[in-house]
Amino acid sequence: MFLRSLNIVLLSLTFILLTTLCETEEIEEDKPKEVIYSNSIRALSELREIENSYLEHLASYVSSLSKKVENLRTFIDSVTGRNLNSKTDPIQYVSNPLNSFGLVRRSHEDWPKFIAYTKIFENLTVENEELQKLVNRTPSADDMREALLGMHRIEHFYDLKSSDMANGLLAGELLGTRMTVPDCVALADFMYNQSEFRRSAEWYRLALSALNELQNSTAIPFHIPNPDDLRKKFIMSRLQEGSINNLSDYLMELTQDREIPLIHLRPNPTPTAIERGCRGEFPPGPQLVCRYNSTTTPFMRIAPLKEEEISRNPMIWLYHDVIYDSEIAQLTNMTRKEMTQGTTNNYTTSGQVSRLFHVKVTDDDGGKLDKTLVNRMADISGLDVGNSTSLARINYGLGSYFPEHSDYVDIKNHPEFTEEGDRLMTFLFYLTDVPVGGSTIFPAAELAIQPKKGSALFWYNLHNDGEPNPLTRHAVCPMIMGNRWVLVKSMLNYEQMFTKPCYK
Repeated sequence: MFLRSLNIVLLSLTFILLTTLCETEEIEEDKPKEVIYSNSIRALSELREIENSYLEHLASYVSSLSKKVENLRTFIDSVTGRNLNSKTDPIQYVSNPLNSFGLVRRSHEDWPKFIAYTKIFENLTVENEELQKLVNRTPSADDMREALLGMHRIEHFYDLKSSDMANGLLAGELLGTRMTVPDCVALADFMYNQSEFRRSAEWYRLALSALNELQNSTAIPFHIPNPDDLRKKFIMSRLQEGSINNLSDYLMELTQDREIPLIHLRPNPTPTAIERGCRGEFPPGPQLVCRYNSTTTPFMRIAPLKEEEISRNPMIWLYHDVIYDSEIAQLTNMTRKEMTQGTTNNYTTSGQVSRLFHVKVTDDDGGKLDKTLVNRMADISGLDVGNSTSLARINYGLGSYFPEHSDYVDIKNHPEFTEEGDRLMTFLFYLTDVPVGGSTIFPAAELAIQPKKGSALFWYNLHNDGEPNPLTRHAVCPMIMGNRWVLVKSMLNYEQMFTKPCYK
């Protein structure tokens, strides 16, 4: 029994020893053998061949680094070269919608890719960390969607040709800026997801055409799609509204000049009253009265104001030169952090809540300037402004608009407002000129007023009996060019019961 156990132990030790020897041999085989090159010309020649191979790989690596550096330099030049004043005058730069859209898309899509692209430069850790901090502040996916919505509104409300937009021609205004291939692709994808298939096909075709003309190849490794992918997306867009039997026609459209609009495969919807107003299709307004108003308050006798009567139903006036440049500079001198996101109001607009603009509301006396402006409103209207200013400063952005709404809430439907009464009137001060877009539209009255710096629009929302006047429902056309700043104030009905004049 003892001998049997001893044999088993010896066999086990032998197996372990053999296994260890085999593993050692395998490790030795994998490990490069030590070579003494110095003792043989033949061996030294082999070392020279190894060095040649090393230098080839090193040169390839350096070439890759040089190409990356050149690509980064070209990207920087391509962005800064689009507007020489972009660094010194950012407001002017982003007042151009193509610049604004390109800025949001680049910072949302391109910057993070360039961060990954630059991480090969391991000795530039400080610069990479600073770049990463800036990337962490770039627009979110929601912000990118807002920019896409803004561009969609510009194209849709003003019925613009996509080829004109891509070339920088918006509503008859030549902006001197062209859209890039990634910008066109981003809009095409958005239009497709919005089921606007003809428009998406036009944008895919524009991207494909611009890709063929592309001189700056920097973007290609990052976000330029394969031309075949663009062709497939174009065909898919056309098939969504058309028929497979017309496939040859769609392929023919791909070869056509991009300036030729695509055939509508669905009936064109009839434009709304707001869209007609934004396109300048309202009939000319009535030729009413321009005069100096010197009668509403005693102060107006020594300092009358220029009054233009816009409409008598609803009652709307436009006052000119009623706010000074120094006051405007003070009112608009705010940072983004001082303002909040403005949205549609459930009482005055229907549908889901939408982001509109940035706003700052002053709910107390607002300081000396706000009180001065409210007193000026009293001089214009003859109404009792009280002690509270409650002014709203609003700044619109890329393609920003305000859908049709009323400033009155109709207290019959909202009895919670019964104690103070409905909003009797509205003052709308224009703090900036808006060259293109941004008009105030009264669709039912077929009136459109273009913002003019220093002027103020004044209207009554209610009839003499306190009932809402639906003709005062209004909207703001999508912004195209410029920087739209407005100052808004409403006054409540019951506060003015014994001061409001009764107009016929």
